Amino acid sequence: MVMPWLVVLIVLAAIAVVALAATGHLPGGRSARRGAAPRRIANSAALLTSAALRERLTRRRLLYAGMGAVLAVSLAASAALAGRPVERTVRNESLASRDIVLCLDISTSMVTTDSKILDTFAQLLDTFEGERVSLVVWNTTAQTIVPLTDDYDLLRDQFNEIADVLDFVPVRGNPALERYYQTFPGTFSEDVLASSLAGDGLASCTLAFDNQVSDRSRSIILATDNQIIDPYEQQIYSVSEAADLAQEDSIRLFSLFGADPELADPDVSGKDVDEAREDLRDITTEHDGRFYEVDDADTAGQIVQELESDQIDELDTNTQVRVTDVPERAAALLSVFVLAFLAVAAWRRA
Repeated sequence: MVMPWLVVLIVLAAIAVVALAATGHLPGGRSARRGAAPRRIANSAALLTSAALRERLTRRRLLYAGMGAVLAVSLAASAALAGRPVERTVRNESLASRDIVLCLDISTSMVTTDSKILDTFAQLLDTFEGERVSLVVWNTTAQTIVPLTDDYDLLRDQFNEIADVLDFVPVRGNPALERYYQTFPGTFSEDVLASSLAGDGLASCTLAFDNQVSDRSRSIILATDNQIIDPYEQQIYSVSEAADLAQEDSIRLFSLFGADPELADPDVSGKDVDEAREDLRDITTEHDGRFYEVDDADTAGQIVQELESDQIDELDTNTQVRVTDVPERAAALLSVFVLAFLAVAAWRRA
């Protein structure tokens, strides 16, 4: 294998040879053929002061300056390549044993808030490497949009599509309502005269895990405004009872609260925004979970930190640092500028 410094020396030698040839300083070049002694030409003052000659001299000087800049960049790229640039990544295989269900409330009181929540979900995906993630949406019933998968591109596509569908004002006569109903048919039941059944939604999310074994970390991120509308008491599980189910199955609960005061109806749900927030906070903390608000700037980072905290011992023992040579950028830059210099030099000698 040829060492990088040897490649750099060869490239620099080639550049030097071409530079000398372009300026005619090689043996047999134009300067050598012309001889060392300058020749004087009579009555050449007018020629030397002509505008055409000055313009041509200016163009030539700019050309040589550009070639000098190309040589400088080539030298810098050569130095970078000689330094053997590497990329270090820290990876722990135990992180890939985590299963996470994103449990999203898509009731009409949440449509203006869900876009922020989906942005937070997307930020979480940017930190994952091998974890399996599922997306479950719910209103009166639950609909699995994406089962547990590590295909983050698929999840991002679904986030974008859902955010687009939920980008409307939920008023009568809005044609976007029909698209909303067609996109989430599994979240409505004609037999249930209610809305935003957070307890049943959370209980359904506990059933989204397909691998009920002890060696996998399981977490639910419940995103809701906790504005439950259930005048006929048709909800099967209260939020607290659903949280009990999650705790019994060793599923860690993360609650992500977001609400639009203009869409909340305390007269129907029985709670204003502040009461709904405190109720969800209390239930979450009573079950050893973590409570966050979507409007907090660092919510995604805090959730990731908490997701990893219960595996800190494994992380300390199984962490691997991978070092990979990454000469591609420097090599590509060097090749482009060397070829550009050679092309200009050949054109000047033609």
